[in-house]
Amino acid sequence: MPTLLEARPENLNADLQKEEQSSVMPDLEPDETVSKIQDEHAVSLYEYFRQVPVAKGDTTCGEAAAMLSDGLEHPCVVLCDEHMKPTGILMRETLYRLLNGRFAADLFYRKPVVNAANASPVIVDIHMEPAAIIDAALRRDEDHFYDCLLVTEKDRLLGVLTIRDVMSLSRKLQQKASADRICTVTESGQEISRIHEAVTKLVQAAHQTVREAGQVILLSNEGEGRLHQVESSYLQVHEHMGDQGKHASQMLEFIKTGAGMARSIRTLADQSGLLALNASIEAAHAGEYGRGFQIVAGEIRALAKQTREVAGNMTILLQEIESLTQQTVSLIQSSGTEIDDSAVYVKEGAATFGKLNRAVNALSCIVETIATEGGEAGRVAENIQLKLKAMITDHSEL
Repeated sequence: MPTLLEARPENLNADLQKEEQSSVMPDLEPDETVSKIQDEHAVSLYEYFRQVPVAKGDTTCGEAAAMLSDGLEHPCVVLCDEHMKPTGILMRETLYRLLNGRFAADLFYRKPVVNAANASPVIVDIHMEPAAIIDAALRRDEDHFYDCLLVTEKDRLLGVLTIRDVMSLSRKLQQKASADRICTVTESGQEISRIHEAVTKLVQAAHQTVREAGQVILLSNEGEGRLHQVESSYLQVHEHMGDQGKHASQMLEFIKTGAGMARSIRTLADQSGLLALNASIEAAHAGEYGRGFQIVAGEIRALAKQTREVAGNMTILLQEIESLTQQTVSLIQSSGTEIDDSAVYVKEGAATFGKLNRAVNALSCIVETIATEGGEAGRVAENIQLKLKAMITDHSEL
């Protein structure tokens, strides 16, 4: 006995209306919009194939006609073996054309349907890509171009696709491709928006860097000027200390001269004492006549003694002055060495400030270039974003 698969309820106008409504952009967040569009335009072949009567090879044309005239308006009858593997297809128009002739009932009514069926129908698997199914339908010759396509799963018949189903599937694929384009444009717009935000932040950071670099340059110039002032002060101090060293050296020479003079005075005092002693001895020999001269000689001895003491004190004082002066000279020399070393550091610091100025100036130029290029990139990104939004809006209006 021939079997009949359940007929697929179809409301093609409602489906087309739903598809047209789904092509309009919903008022959602960007990520939700992309997901919504992809979900609405997902293509599944299970939604398109329909069930038709199934017959065996020994089913007669009359029985097939009865199966097609049961009020369900089936487009065809599919011939299958005992494993539900399709072996042929008989379209309604073909069978009715055979049975509507003058002697058609006598010639074909009791004939097996296999004699009138197309034994080489186009069979597609349920898991094939919809585009490949449409391509297979379009490659058929003109005689069988409007025949149904048989849909199978693991070689078992699931249903058929009419040419209208194929056109609806093609429309769905076009809408899916359009939805994919919208998703791509939307995602591109989001990426461009993020790029624009990043470029804007980069430009702001670059301008801030330029301002801070200007402040660094001002501080660096000020520091370099201060170091030059310190260097000048060091040079002046170095000159003054050099003069002080010279004066101390001259003082040492004067002290040495004074010490020599003190020694000469002491020597003269010693000689004066000896002379006064000799004069006293001679006055004593003179007796009463030499008494006055003896008094003078005693005064001379006392004066010579005082002179020796003063000369000794002068020598001690000059020695102490000489020692202090030598210490002063040593301190001046040490200070001069330290000042020279500090002057070297000051020069190196000034040179470092100069290098810093040049580096900051170069950095400022680079950052200004980055800010300029970034601003241009931001404007380009904004223009691209506006064009992408316009593309989405135009597609929504269509």
